[in-house]
Amino acid sequence: MARGLSTPPEDRNAVSIALLVGSICFIAAVSIAEANPAVGYEVSIYAGTPLLFWVGLAVSLSAGIAALIIATSWIQWAGGLVLTGLSMLSVAALPLIRGYFFYGLSDGLRHLGWVRRLATGEMSFFEEVYPGSYSFSAFLSSFSGLSLERSMLLVVFVMVALYVVFVPLCVRLILPERRATTITAVSALMFLPINLVSFHMHYHTYSMTTFFTPVLLYVVIKYITDRGADETIPGRLSSPDLGFVVTAVAIVFYHPQVTVNVIIILGSIAVIQQVWSRQFPDTALANLPPLYGWLLFLMAIFMLWNLQHDAIVSTSSNLLESLNGWILGTEQGGQIVSERTDSAQSIGVGIGELFVKLFLVPAFYVLVAGAVVVTSLFFNQFTEETRTITTTFSVAGAVLGVYSLAHFAGDMSNYFFRHIGFGMLLVTIVAVIGLAEAGDHIDGMRPSPARLVKMIAVVGLAIALALSILVVFPSPYVSLPSHHVSEQMYTGHETTLEYRAEGAALASVRNGPLRYADAMAIDLDGRLSWSVPSEVLPSDLRRYRGNDFPTQEFYYYIQTDRNEQQETVAYGELRYNESDFTGVGMTSGVSQVMTNGRVEVYYVEYTDGPALETSKVASPELSVDRPARASRSGVAA
Repeated sequence: MARGLSTPPEDRNAVSIALLVGSICFIAAVSIAEANPAVGYEVSIYAGTPLLFWVGLAVSLSAGIAALIIATSWIQWAGGLVLTGLSMLSVAALPLIRGYFFYGLSDGLRHLGWVRRLATGEMSFFEEVYPGSYSFSAFLSSFSGLSLERSMLLVVFVMVALYVVFVPLCVRLILPERRATTITAVSALMFLPINLVSFHMHYHTYSMTTFFTPVLLYVVIKYITDRGADETIPGRLSSPDLGFVVTAVAIVFYHPQVTVNVIIILGSIAVIQQVWSRQFPDTALANLPPLYGWLLFLMAIFMLWNLQHDAIVSTSSNLLESLNGWILGTEQGGQIVSERTDSAQSIGVGIGELFVKLFLVPAFYVLVAGAVVVTSLFFNQFTEETRTITTTFSVAGAVLGVYSLAHFAGDMSNYFFRHIGFGMLLVTIVAVIGLAEAGDHIDGMRPSPARLVKMIAVVGLAIALALSILVVFPSPYVSLPSHHVSEQMYTGHETTLEYRAEGAALASVRNGPLRYADAMAIDLDGRLSWSVPSEVLPSDLRRYRGNDFPTQEFYYYIQTDRNEQQETVAYGELRYNESDFTGVGMTSGVSQVMTNGRVEVYYVEYTDGPALETSKVASPELSVDRPARASRSGVAA
């Protein structure tokens, strides 16, 4: 990955042929995936996608990376960049390519309901705390004729694509070199913010807003590094000013917690500017264009919008309460880590194995970013402009880290990993600077080990990309089921909700069907949505009373193909086994009233015997992103 394009001319044909073969394989892979849509729930999108897709993807990705490393012209390098990007983005787009009805359980279904209410006029834009992605989804559906579910999948992909494009653009403003752009592009395609704990590749508003944030960071870096005047803009305005206004307002509408993170970054940079201007007035950092105006504008818009909602107030009070409880010893620190560790170990997954699968690649980038910060502070290895960016971003990252650690206590610990995901944006940018500078340093060594380094780089990139691809979506690989919502699952619940007897409760494994009611914009009393524990299935269904809020002498038990695959495949029959599901239809007093092949609905008549009292079953999923003491108006996703 040299600065120039000095590869021997005899390699030109080999690179061109590789790009041609890779492009053909990519087109064939996507075509094969599209021609094999999902016919039911898929516990793993990886296993559900045809093997030929992964073979074609491996060839196209290898060809793209090879072209990036040994390209003999800028056209070949650009071709490798595009091919590599499209190959990885095709993985992120698999729910769209494979014709998924929807992707995103729990919070995703709730968001679907709110988008539906906004599209039908039942909910106003000003009623919701983060209506940005909702209005975007509703607009796409209305403009294109796509279903709301399909439009929401498309919005997720657009946000991911913006992340992949603008992270390299951010670094290119700092280091306008081919090597830096190459490393950044590949690093962005690893989707380092995803951790499957509180940061996801589905319709999760915090995750989507974080993926959008590099657009704003690009504007900030452009403003800091570009001293040229824009004569096309009147007065004191500039194109970065206008870009910031648009992106800042968008982020406020997309998610308030991400807005707080951005305010912390801009505030940290503004403080650094003030300190450096007084202590080191002759340095480049002291002479950066001031960001005070942008910071005040963002804070004003943030306060103006959120004062009409109680989400930020409730979240802030919850944070202070958790911190106070941790200090007094009434709250446990790192509760989310303990819960997820216990859940993983209960299904036979060691914490070391889980760390390697989820965090090994991000941990490497954190180490590199840390080395860059130390080098920038104590050694004169970078240019003055690069040191300016690394210093500002490292200080901003440190402040952001303190804010993230504040969420490590009590119930708020559930938000800790989402802030870690956001922090990986800064880590990626800073680490790439270090990797690019390290490459330049190695090139300058005599004798030059460039060829060996390139071989190591190719192998390292291939391993990192492979590890990253495997955790883009949850799957049995990390002992999680996918968030796939098949059309049969959705319509089965829709039919049940439409034709159920008035006041009858609905029950299903682990989590009741309340989220499906939310998705359909149906107001269902939460006390009529029951989760069925393992000791109830199948023989004690008639004695089960759920929330003990019956208004009928019976209830409906809903069983889906996802329930069975989730428990038997992803969770390895931890609490439920296959006979629990197959035995329901043979239980006396339990009658099947509806089935569509993927969803079975049973009429369960209460027995005259004593009621079975049992607690709600907690899911071992590592990706449950439950609200921390939050209500309907709280910031939950």
